[in-house]
Amino acid sequence: MRKTGRHSYAAYPGEHVAHPGIITTLFPHLGQQKAHEFRLALIAGVVVLFLLYVTGFISAALIGAALLVPVLYLIYLYEAQVYKDEPASVLGYTLGAGIVLGVVITLLTNVVSGPLPVVSLGRRGASINLGGLLLIGILVPIVQEVVKPIPALLLRNRPNFSATADGLVFGVAAGLGFALAQSLINLSGAITSLDVRSDPANWIFPLISTAILLPLLQGSATGLITAALWRSGNKMPTGLALGAVVAAVLGHIAFVLGTQLIIATGVGQVAWLGWQVLLAGGLLVFVRFVLHEALLDEAAEMGLEGQATSTPVTSGSRV
Repeated sequence: MRKTGRHSYAAYPGEHVAHPGIITTLFPHLGQQKAHEFRLALIAGVVVLFLLYVTGFISAALIGAALLVPVLYLIYLYEAQVYKDEPASVLGYTLGAGIVLGVVITLLTNVVSGPLPVVSLGRRGASINLGGLLLIGILVPIVQEVVKPIPALLLRNRPNFSATADGLVFGVAAGLGFALAQSLINLSGAITSLDVRSDPANWIFPLISTAILLPLLQGSATGLITAALWRSGNKMPTGLALGAVVAAVLGHIAFVLGTQLIIATGVGQVAWLGWQVLLAGGLLVFVRFVLHEALLDEAAEMGLEGQATSTPVTSGSRV
């Protein structure tokens, strides 16, 4: 029986499995130096967004927030050459199809949910519309998690993409494409109505959610599902695969449903932002656990069990 080594993350042995590192979780093919460079790029992007915010360029900040992580991931796919010899297929089936699905699903959701606002404001304060809450908080997340993985799963039987890490990365890319379209559509009213320079007011909370938390949610949830369904012959333990799918769907529901309920209570934006941080961080850690176990299993099958916790996943390594 192999040792799981859960204290040492298989993709980056210097980190604990439960460490919620965005780059080392969702960008697993990078070496240590490249991971550090992408981490600095993410921080630099957040700093630029903050400067746009404090100087009143809110529309530009909102657009930049929606683009930040998806563009960084596009650079990652190119830099790590995850797509091998099929860049058009990979980018089209993941980021491209994710964007198209995001546009279609978000527009349909907005049309259907328009007459059913989740939170209504009246003389007695905020009230919850149960129909709108069930639609937005439960049905829509389930539909999203059913359709988002489909384009990435079309790459599943390609011989060059047999590792679980490939499935995870392609699922994350599809989820990020979806998040990009979802954010731009839902924020389009604010982006087009705000002056070039506007009062920053309380825009900092939506900016954080758009730039980091929503992409983490959509990318992690889709990545979990594609990783669970990726390997031929159902080699991933059934319990782990099922747990990954359930965690993705329930985490997405909890993220949206909890946010809507907290908004309805009127306790303030810090509360719903904290809830989103908790859920997005939890899904991120679950992704690490699934990838960690998958890498150890794949290394053991290849007779590399002793190297599984000492070699990061790079573009030239399949473990």
